[in-house]
Amino acid sequence: MDLLILKVKGKFAHFRKFYTNSSSLSYSVPPRTTVVGLIAAVLGYERDSYYGLFSKNNFNVSIKKDGCIRKIMQSVNYIKATSPKNIFCPKDHTQIPVEVLTGDDGVKYTIYINCEDKSLMDELEYRVKDNKYVYSPYLGAAPFNCSFQFCNRLDVQLEKSNESIQVSTLVNSKYIAPGSIDIFEDDNLKLLKERMPVEFLKDREIGDMASYIYDENGHPLKLKLNTEFVKLEDENIVFM
Repeated sequence: MDLLILKVKGKFAHFRKFYTNSSSLSYSVPPRTTVVGLIAAVLGYERDSYYGLFSKNNFNVSIKKDGCIRKIMQSVNYIKATSPKNIFCPKDHTQIPVEVLTGDDGVKYTIYINCEDKSLMDELEYRVKDNKYVYSPYLGAAPFNCSFQFCNRLDVQLEKSNESIQVSTLVNSKYIAPGSIDIFEDDNLKLLKERMPVEFLKDREIGDMASYIYDENGHPLKLKLNTEFVKLEDENIVFM
């Protein structure tokens, strides 16, 4: 199995939770749909044109939160547009609270990618290594630009285990054996469970949803899996 490991970093980020209304709350970690959108931007795919190519059946993605992130609320002025004319000649504005992610060293994640299409993997590696993005990538909102860093490309195998293992990435809750997480083992554990979109269908309809478990501080979780995982030299990962 061909595995590409990239790091993405920015100063700020905002990954809007799909169920928020007037206040734009943010996930701490980008959903799979956002990660796929970042990759599509680097490769130059037009908006809404890549959902089939990057579907869950064709494209494996996993993500790890690198370090602590804090959330701040900022009020953002939006144009109150009731007609096309208001966009070009705005008269009124409305203020919307927006939750922004930041940190002492910015916002950082590690992304793990697997695809059977070798030419796609080759092009992604080339564009990240040479900083030749077709479209500028950003972390959830256009003002929050980001940069990629190539880490490694490996040939790996999927494994299974009946024992508890340390998992560094987000884990779909359905892949966790019941009762296998000991929340009292680590006093610094800050466990979060968030429901996120997994992929889009045609016309930008949400095709699947899942609940993901991770530690807010970016620490690996010790648990038992009922699915296959990838064992790397110093960590284990599970695809989303």
